Amino acid sequence: MDEGISRLPERQLLEHRDFIGLDYPSLYMCKPKRGVKRDESKETYKLPHRLIEKKRRDRINECIAQLKDLLPEHLKLTTLGHLEKAVVLELTLKHLKALTALTEQQHQKIIALQNG
Repeated sequence: MDEGISRLPERQLLEHRDFIGLDYPSLYMCKPKRGVKRDESKETYKLPHRLIEKKRRDRINECIAQLKDLLPEHLKLTTLGHLEKAVVLELTLKHLKALTALTEQQHQKIIALQNG
């Protein structure tokens, strides 16, 4: 791939400020110039598109890995073997819904205690 792209340490979430000031000269070749046939610019377009897509996939995979790390161990043990991406997302939703319900219950108890 492109040696100009630095590797991020594992489990580091990318933020908008991480992209400020970065120079991607090959990205500016994406749009064909006027008068250039589309077939001639196709190869010019492919490399930057592949890099952009790879970065997008890497960001998605990194976020899923971070979600997996945040899941409680008892949820991770409910599956056999490797946690697929879809399973990680499903377990995260299940856990968030449980936390939301618990928070709502505690909020209702606090209101009941305050009222008498």
